[in-house]
Amino acid sequence: MIIRQRVRRSGLIVAIGSCLAAHVLLVAGCADVRRDVRDRVDDTVDAIARSTTPAAPRDTATIRREPDLRVRISRQVETKRLAGPERFVVRPASGTATAPSQKARTLAGPMTITSGDRGIRIKDAHGVESDWGFGLDLDILASDGTLDGAAEAPSESLQLEGRLIPGFITVRAAWSENPARFDVIATMPVESYLPGVLGKELIRSWPRQAFEAQAVAARTYALQERRRARNDGKLVDVEDTTADQVFEGTSSLMVAVEATRATRGWTLTDDGSLIRAYFSSQCGGRPASAARAWTTGSPLAMNRVEPLQAKPRQAYCQRSPLHRWTIERSADDFHKRLRAWGRSKGRDLTTLTRVRSIDVRDRNEAGRPDTYSIVTDSGREYAMAPEELREAANWSVPGLEPITRENRFHSGDVEVIVRADSVRVIGRGFGHGVGMCQWCAKGMAESGMDWRSMIEQFYPGVDVRKMY
Repeated sequence: MIIRQRVRRSGLIVAIGSCLAAHVLLVAGCADVRRDVRDRVDDTVDAIARSTTPAAPRDTATIRREPDLRVRISRQVETKRLAGPERFVVRPASGTATAPSQKARTLAGPMTITSGDRGIRIKDAHGVESDWGFGLDLDILASDGTLDGAAEAPSESLQLEGRLIPGFITVRAAWSENPARFDVIATMPVESYLPGVLGKELIRSWPRQAFEAQAVAARTYALQERRRARNDGKLVDVEDTTADQVFEGTSSLMVAVEATRATRGWTLTDDGSLIRAYFSSQCGGRPASAARAWTTGSPLAMNRVEPLQAKPRQAYCQRSPLHRWTIERSADDFHKRLRAWGRSKGRDLTTLTRVRSIDVRDRNEAGRPDTYSIVTDSGREYAMAPEELREAANWSVPGLEPITRENRFHSGDVEVIVRADSVRVIGRGFGHGVGMCQWCAKGMAESGMDWRSMIEQFYPGVDVRKMY
């Protein structure tokens, strides 16, 4: 991933957990291996690629201390159960205006959290309910039973619905929209976050060097998003889903923990600024360029940096499950999805009739398509970026068959053969193809490469720098 292109950014991975063996055989290296073939983070990448948020400022100095990271782990929920330690400290969130009566309290766990017109309500282990007042967000920390010892005394992680979470959580309700729903944001050290990303992104049996390369990419992505979010005054740095990097919570996977420790503080920069260190499952032998993958208009400045533009390199992902793939759709299905996507995105594809041909208009230095030309039976021509074509072809439309592994456009590197009543697609790889290819990392590690050598191929010209 991760990678992130947010669908919603009110507040990229940027990914974790053990994978079920049956699905590992299908899509090893993907955050969603448990779900046949997941819609990777790159499936939502187009949203941020068309945003107008400026690039992050230069990171020209080292960071004196390990940064923290705010990770949204639940969105717009109505209730959550919090367990773990026997005692918690609950207090008004930092920066929240409070009345004298709204002071920190110690409560017995496990606790149930709800919200409503009277504010956030917490029911403790003894059935005692406490209301905290409308408009008041809360921080919840593990405690040793005293208010002043809460931050460091307990060794037990918080457990949110059984999911181990490092650090502390903030409960933030949607006060102006629907106070009965709230988000849960976990704040934790970056190095505590990363093992929970690595275990979900890579297969546990893969070589440690691949995990180390993933750690450097995921750390860079998270820190770059952190800088952007805080520069924009947002309350959340990253999501825990494929909108950024999938995060499972505290991870005990040894190879993930060791890879994080071995690469502590190492990041990727260009001209003094952290890059958005995109990664995907399988490049299919041809990497993509960030400046052209997601939009035919003007991309974000961060997508134009040189290390994110494709250069020819040796491929190592030939053994990946989707190195080459073929699917077939009905022409009617294909046309309806493109039109529906056009309506959703405000594109003139809404008037598309029947497609006569889909051809590659231009390619990047590595030979991967940069732009497709879609010509209709009326002679009208449309231009689409690779990830736009992939998203449009996979667009959900009521009444049409659901998108599955068998009929999915797995990448934007395709050859499309249009027939009278069907569309045949011959594709390469799985994912957007920008930056690190996870299956190539596996192959490189097996050939003896270390993480730095891999990184220099995935992000040509990048500066590898220790930030803290």
